[in-house]
Amino acid sequence: MMSEENPKVALALKKMRQKSRPRGWLFYGDEQKDLTCRPVKQFPGIHSLLDLFAVLEQYCWRKETAYPSCQAEWVPNDPSYGQCAITAMLVHDMFGGTIHKIRSDNGATHYFNKLNGKYVDLTREQFDLYDLPVAYEPNQEIPREYCGKNSNTLLRYRLLQRNIMVYLKE
Repeated sequence: MMSEENPKVALALKKMRQKSRPRGWLFYGDEQKDLTCRPVKQFPGIHSLLDLFAVLEQYCWRKETAYPSCQAEWVPNDPSYGQCAITAMLVHDMFGGTIHKIRSDNGATHYFNKLNGKYVDLTREQFDLYDLPVAYEPNQEIPREYCGKNSNTLLRYRLLQRNIMVYLKE
C-alpha cells in the first residue's frame, strides 16, 4: 500500500484501526476511503482519503484547531469536534469536489464535502458519539473561498496544515 512509504502514516492507520467506533464506520462516506488525492509535497505519504483521516484523527486535530466556541469542550477522545470547516477546506484542496453546509436544529453550521457525487464527512463522529442525527440534505453548496473569508478559520486551517507537516516530519 502506498501509505507505507511514510511510517508516520502507517502508525496513524494502525492506531485508527484499533479505535472503537460507535457506528462501526470510520467517517461518513468511508466507502470512498481509497480515493486518491493530488500529491502534496508537504504531506509525504498521504495518498488517500483514509490516510488523511487517520493522520487528522490520531495526531492533527487539536483543541487549538477547533472552532473557538468548541475549544472549551474539546477532548482528545472526540478529536473531530469543532473541526468541520477547516477539514472540509483541506479535503476540497486535496481531493477536489465541492463543500456543503447545513444548519443543525440548534442553529450551528456544519461543513462537509461531496466527492464523486457522494457526501463525505470526516468529522461526522463528533455527532455519532452523542447519538445526534445529521441530515445532509437539504444543504447549501458553498464556494471554497467562503470558508477562508473568516480570519480565524483561515488561521486554524493553516495551523491544521502545519500540524500535519510537523507530524509527518517528526
